Amino acid sequence: MSSPTPRKEALMKTLKSSGFTLIELLVVIAIIAILAAILFPVFAQAKAAAKTTATLSNIKQVGTAGQIYLADYDDVVHPHRFSNASATPAINNAGYYYYLEPYMKNRQLVWDAARGVATNTSSNDYLWSQATSISLNRNGWSSWETLDTFIRSYRIASAQEDIADRAAYIVTSRTDAPSLGYDFTSDEAACPVTVSPNTVANTRLQRAYLGAKFHKDRIITSFGDSHAKSVPGTSVMKLSATVAEAEDCAGYNDPQFKNNVNHKYWGTWWDGTN
Repeated sequence: MSSPTPRKEALMKTLKSSGFTLIELLVVIAIIAILAAILFPVFAQAKAAAKTTATLSNIKQVGTAGQIYLADYDDVVHPHRFSNASATPAINNAGYYYYLEPYMKNRQLVWDAARGVATNTSSNDYLWSQATSISLNRNGWSSWETLDTFIRSYRIASAQEDIADRAAYIVTSRTDAPSLGYDFTSDEAACPVTVSPNTVANTRLQRAYLGAKFHKDRIITSFGDSHAKSVPGTSVMKLSATVAEAEDCAGYNDPQFKNNVNHKYWGTWWDGTN
């Protein structure tokens, strides 16, 4: 066998010397790990911001559908639920989406994009619509009740004060199933319990607070004039440590069931215009 030529020997030496040493490999791995530690949180924040933007788009379209409904129904805000036992299949307490479907025709829009469509929406009994994560502000935008008798009447949109500051639809979350929400919420959501919030049995206190957790403690809101934005939760909620404190905030202990929450945002359930 002939010996390698000088040119081949030089090439072999070059190839052998071109590899990384163990120290060099460790340095490269360390640099990659540092870059990953820096960039992954940035990517996560960017992804979360994109989800919030998508949710704002969804809730804006819900608000716009609500405005079209107003134009068709003499400026009366739609109810929070619908039933029709004679329908096929029978409809029992369908959520507010039932009223807006002719103007939206997209069942994906009533869900928070940060959690996605969390249940099967194909059924036309509309039971799924009770669990949407974009909720109607029932006793503040949609309806009001007389004191003591609690007779519900539906609101005239143009008769309400400061509708550009009035929450019409907001993002919510369930205590026992965070991926889901509710078809409606109310001003009780202004008084959440922050200690063990997912164990509070009175879910009406928790709905907005838990929904805001998916958006950096900001409540994604569509207002009475249909514009949408995120609202700092602490600007419209009073945080409580106990259920008793929260229920006092919500007016449960008042002789007339009135409360002291931010009514400019939540509306006033016992007054059709305020």
